Amino acid sequence: MKKCLILGGGIAGLTSAVYLSKAGFKVKLIEASPKLGGRAYSYFDKDLNLEIDNGQHILMGCYKETLKFLRTIDSIGNLTFQKDLTVNFLKENKNQFQLKSSNLPYPVGLITGLLSYKAITLLERLLLLKFFIKLPFQAIKDLENLTVLEWLERENQNEMTRKAFWNFIAIGALNTSLNKASARSLLIILKEMFLKGKNAATIILPGKGLTETYCNEAEKFIQENNGEVVLSEKVVELKVKNSKIVKVKTTTGELTDFDYVISALPFFALEKILSPAVELKKANYKYSSILSVHLKLDKNELTDKFYGLINSRIHWIFNHGDNITLVISDGDKYMELSKKEIFDLVCDELKKYAGIGKGNILNYRVIKEKRATFIPSNDIEGKRPPTETNIKNFFLTGDWIDTGLPSTIESAVKSGRMVTDKILELQGR
Repeated sequence: MKKCLILGGGIAGLTSAVYLSKAGFKVKLIEASPKLGGRAYSYFDKDLNLEIDNGQHILMGCYKETLKFLRTIDSIGNLTFQKDLTVNFLKENKNQFQLKSSNLPYPVGLITGLLSYKAITLLERLLLLKFFIKLPFQAIKDLENLTVLEWLERENQNEMTRKAFWNFIAIGALNTSLNKASARSLLIILKEMFLKGKNAATIILPGKGLTETYCNEAEKFIQENNGEVVLSEKVVELKVKNSKIVKVKTTTGELTDFDYVISALPFFALEKILSPAVELKKANYKYSSILSVHLKLDKNELTDKFYGLINSRIHWIFNHGDNITLVISDGDKYMELSKKEIFDLVCDELKKYAGIGKGNILNYRVIKEKRATFIPSNDIEGKRPPTETNIKNFFLTGDWIDTGLPSTIESAVKSGRMVTDKILELQGR
């Protein structure tokens, strides 16, 4: 039985461990922290009396790799699936608008949904529809070196359309501003979302926390398939000899009993332990943050599961009944604010958009994920490394390697499947 040592217990590491253990490999996964999930985890907050995520994550119907993984670990039942794409938006003074695909056959249902989205004018809707009509024929090479903002401006997507539509698609998916993200990254996402059938653009919400949905079931699967998961053990050095990893030093000892080593560490963590013998393609990764604020309410008059906020400093409200979660993507400018300052900021927005005042809030929790995702800018295009390295038994996985996708859960899961496929290929399987 071949043995795989996996360094890092985030989503990519867990995916690799699940698929390799399923394929009959003896897997050992080690994680530096006392928890699994990396940047995607949840915990029980006693003050809020609620299991909360470090950042609210949503999936989409086009996340085929993630859905396959969740089916493999028997966790798909933790998700709630939309029948048709439906997003409710709030403007100031509790004005509501809905973007909803009709039940007509694809793509007519999507077209009628765009045309009925009254948060923007009829002319703006027609220009938006024109954009989507051109989408199947849009070549990546024609967007070379363009930012998302430059592409949208070229296609006559004005400021109001960007605020009422594109900010939720682009900033939500890429977690950075329109003038930083590459147009290529957005094009890839749009084609997956809107050109792969009716269900691809629908939103999928978790019914349970990230840890229960991803981590616990993955750990259980690994252990039931003769694998091992070790927490609170940090890798400090990789020893290379004759183009192979021969020893992995950790804070608790040395590991030598393996055939393959897979790094599922973030790039900034991997850099610290790499041997000079490892030749790694290096992109100039820069990172963007996500800010989440969890509020416990005395009463909640919001009725829908989630809302997008138009022209607000808050991007999303997720409704959990007595508790709501507010999410600000691309939240770098708020990272240095105190938790009290952030609380005051979101209270101002909530009052204007949802009519929820400070007096309705019983408690709150602020979570800052400072390096939530890398920025998919033009200067890293073509520079993300593949899963293979020049070291025969050393492989990479993680949302930052060359998956063809931006920094998302889908990219992390896909990378775990990619490294599994490569190792199975080397085994002639």
